[in-house]
This record gives sequence, structure tokens and C-alpha cells, in this order.
Amino acid sequence: MPLNITVLPASTQAGRETIRALLANKDPPNIQAIYRDTSKAPSDFTSHDNFKAVKGDVSADTGLDFSDSDAVFYIPPPTYDGTDSTEHGTNMANNIKAALQKSSKVKRLLILSAMGAQHDKGIGMLSINHVTDKILEGSVAEVVMVKPGFFMESWASSLETVEAEEPYYESFITPEDHKLVMVSLDDVGKVCAEQLLNTGNSLPSNPHSFNLLGPQGYSAVDIQAVLEEVTGKKPKIKLIQPEKLSEFFGQHVPEQYATEMAEMTAACLPGGLIAPEMEKEDGSVRGSTELVDVLRKAAAGEKRERSGAL
Repeated sequence: MPLNITVLPASTQAGRETIRALLANKDPPNIQAIYRDTSKAPSDFTSHDNFKAVKGDVSADTGLDFSDSDAVFYIPPPTYDGTDSTEHGTNMANNIKAALQKSSKVKRLLILSAMGAQHDKGIGMLSINHVTDKILEGSVAEVVMVKPGFFMESWASSLETVEAEEPYYESFITPEDHKLVMVSLDDVGKVCAEQLLNTGNSLPSNPHSFNLLGPQGYSAVDIQAVLEEVTGKKPKIKLIQPEKLSEFFGQHVPEQYATEMAEMTAACLPGGLIAPEMEKEDGSVRGSTELVDVLRKAAAGEKRERSGAL
């Protein structure tokens, strides 16, 4: 009999790729995917007999019904609405815990955590992961926390600036030869799917946590070379120095969260609080996808979109 697995929020990148990997399994489980807006469920998911999109919101504590679930995959989402990140993470984790306590069937909880989440300060926006892990670590019989490296797909936005008249890309990885651990969302989805499908099997420890890495780390210079290989253009590297991180992130998110993102990023760079953990190999799982494959796929997608718009 197939497992019943709930994924929430299903609209997240990790949620989407995990669902994709689960549905691709030779014996796919039944998936309950929770969305605030069910119209965001991809058509290739909704056309599958083993997929069901359900309306729910972890922040508002609505639609969190795990009564038929053998396993739950929770991806703590950030907030940019002015709420304190720690308060936001605590509220959501407590809502998840309450929903789990209402179900006697859930055997395994998989949490998308983060390297450094064991620290209670100095990690910026990762405070969401810290409170989530602490609140949920004993909530069901089996708890697994996967801690991925930086998502390779984040560099896809650089493809646009590489096409500028004077090609460039911006990197917060300093110094420029420092290699930051990264992983593709495809590998995240595959590893998370494996963890969910192993529900009911013994764990090395409980809760069990592990780092999820790609085949190798990448420096600013390495990313430059990959962008050149994919586009044929060698971009200038515009390094964002640590003291300018808040200003950099402030171009994209409110100041409150820009400060948190800057602290989180600085903690991952040489000398930072999280940096030593990112170098550990013991117990880590490595994916196989390289950055060049991720950016080639992204570039091909952009090309198709431009062609479709003509």
C-alpha cells in the first residue's frame, strides 16, 4: 500500500522538486500538497492520480490536516511582512506541532533545516530554522532535518546581467577564491523524496540531521567561468564586500530582513560562525548535479520564454 505524504508549503522550491521526485518514483506515494492558492499547483502534478492539492496556510493555521499522512515534509518559509523572523518561525512551528499532535498516523517528519541552525544567535534569518528544529525535534517518532548548501539556482538571475552591453555579475562570496558549498534543487528534491519514502525505517539517530552538498563548492571565480561556458561571455565580477551586504540585500527586501540576510551570509563566509560546519564531510550526503548543468537548464528556459513571447 502506498505511503501518504504531505508537503507544505508545496509552492516552495524544495517542496516543488520533492513532489516531482516523489511522483517520478516507480511506486509513487499519495501526495497531499498544501498551497495557500491551489491554482499554483503545476499542471503536470494535478494531472497525476496520486496528487491532491489542498488549500491551507501554515501561518494562519488553516488546512493543516495530517490525519491520513504517514510522513510530513515541512519547509519553513521566510516572511517579509514586517514580522520578526523568530516570532514568525515560532508561530508556524507551533501550528505544525499542534497539527501533528492531532494525528496518530504520522511516523516521520522531514524538516528543511539549514547549516548553523543549532545556533540561537548570529545566524540572521536562519533563526526561523533554529526555532523550528527546537520546537519540532521530538514531535513524532522519526524526525529528520536536512541541511542543504546554497541553492545553485540562485545564480540563474546572473544570466540577465551577463547579457548586458558590459557583462557582469554580482557575488557576495568573498574573497573571490573562497569556495562556498552549493547544491541543486534537483538533488534536494531527490534526497528529500528518499527520506520520505524511507518512513518507518530506523535512523542513525533521532532526530537525525545531515548536510546536503553538491559535488563541489564554487568560488566567485568558478561561477564566472561557468557563466562564460554557458553564455559565451566572460562577465566582470562585482564583489559585494561584507560591510556592503545589508545595502546589497536592501535592494531586494525590506531593511529589517536585509540586515538578517547580511548576518546570515557573513556567518557562512571565512571566519563566520557557520563556516566551519560547511566544511564537515562526516555524515554529509552529496548530490551529483553541477552548477553548469543548472545554469544551462535555466538559460534554455529563458530562451524558450523569449521565443514564446515573439
